[in-house]
Amino acid sequence: MLAATVVICLSVLIINRGPLFYFDTGSYFRQGNVALSMVLPPASRETGETAASKRPKAEVADEDDTAGGSRSMAYALLVAAFWRADALAGVAVVQLAAVLLAVWLAMRMLQRTADTGRSTLELVTIPLLAAATTSLPFYVAYVMPDIFAAIMLILIAAVVAAGSQMRLAEGLAVLALGAFAVVLHSSHMGIAVLMVPIAVIAALLRRGQGRWIAAAFSLGLAVIAIAERKVFEVAVETATKKEVMYTPHITARLIVDGPGMAYLEETCPQTDLATCALYEALSWSDDPYRLTAAHIIFERSKRLGSFRLMQPEDQKAVAAEQREFFFRVLANRPVATVLALGQNAVDQLGSNSVVMTIPSGPVIRNAKSLSGLPEEKLVVLDNIRLTRDPSWLEPADTIHTAIYLISFAIVAWILVRPGQVAPQMKVFALFLLIGIAVNALVCGGVSQPAPRYGARVIWLLPFAAAFLLLVRRHPKPRSDARSAV
Repeated sequence: MLAATVVICLSVLIINRGPLFYFDTGSYFRQGNVALSMVLPPASRETGETAASKRPKAEVADEDDTAGGSRSMAYALLVAAFWRADALAGVAVVQLAAVLLAVWLAMRMLQRTADTGRSTLELVTIPLLAAATTSLPFYVAYVMPDIFAAIMLILIAAVVAAGSQMRLAEGLAVLALGAFAVVLHSSHMGIAVLMVPIAVIAALLRRGQGRWIAAAFSLGLAVIAIAERKVFEVAVETATKKEVMYTPHITARLIVDGPGMAYLEETCPQTDLATCALYEALSWSDDPYRLTAAHIIFERSKRLGSFRLMQPEDQKAVAAEQREFFFRVLANRPVATVLALGQNAVDQLGSNSVVMTIPSGPVIRNAKSLSGLPEEKLVVLDNIRLTRDPSWLEPADTIHTAIYLISFAIVAWILVRPGQVAPQMKVFALFLLIGIAVNALVCGGVSQPAPRYGARVIWLLPFAAAFLLLVRRHPKPRSDARSAV
């Protein structure tokens, strides 16, 4: 059964005959390759700055005295190592191994809380087989850190439900895997931070020994993520003499949603508000399409661009001010800001297609450009069989949506009915649902609602439904009261 689960979870990788990727995958390779080149020989004679110098200037990153901080160095090193070995598909194998480990650890702990009548192998494989009918195989094959958001949610849910049952080795494994997952993307840090108060509430509602383990675990993940960012900043500034700059996703989101733009219209020009420079840049064109989060942050054309067209020192100031800008807008327009965040979260919950895992022509070109490698080293990025006939995507999304809705109905029905499953099993499934909602709040509110962010965790719905059906208590048959004569 385990072998079948592995094959089905790798089915997209097998059918495609290679991994899936996003345009940002090239950035991860370039960042990791630069880091590896400090201790290992270069991957080829033409990498990094040499290849970058041959690209149009608009495509070259980090042209000034800043370095991007929005991508994880840990994941960049993982991608670069496999890419150098001409085995990019190995990233998918590592990601599936991490999924299996997370689920196995969770089921081991949950097995000790109640008699499920199932083996640990069944509790690991059957829910994953159910999840593999939806987006899970796509994210296993996706060379982006998104699968680790779901892994982190599984670990948090398991520790909340059964943390007191952890043995030392399991606790160390949970902490190590959780720490690795949380540092792989900035959104994972946001999820970990928001899960802390929820874990605290869960601890307050429980009694008994070990109830604070989950709160401490969630807080520990948040601290690890913050500390990793600080270490990264110091390392970059020391090694490259560049200042780390984080893309102002929060600022762009507030402007697009309305409260940020209204605040800037009311406040600017103001000398102590660096974001007024971005407000001015947004007026350089009257094209309404420039007011999207992606165009504000990434676009370089005069028609749609704004942030990238500003002076480097203004870009740094706007990026550094995004947290302060959020609190200014929140204090000035609390109701509008909260409503905008809520609407984005709702929109994100309804956006769960796997479409963004399938590389299109522009995505392939951008990934190649951002990788810093010459064309002959990028053959693996051209072998995308799933792109050749996209007619399968719409019916697949329809089937996936039906499975998600049925799964949610099953989970909700079992959770609200008393006596269906042991309390710890309910808590585990409930926290998976909470994690899906928190993921939507973080990704929809901070970045922008996108299918990629929803589909990366929504497979936890069929996973949870299959799990609850497996551990559901069945009423004992009544014994025959008649005695034999």
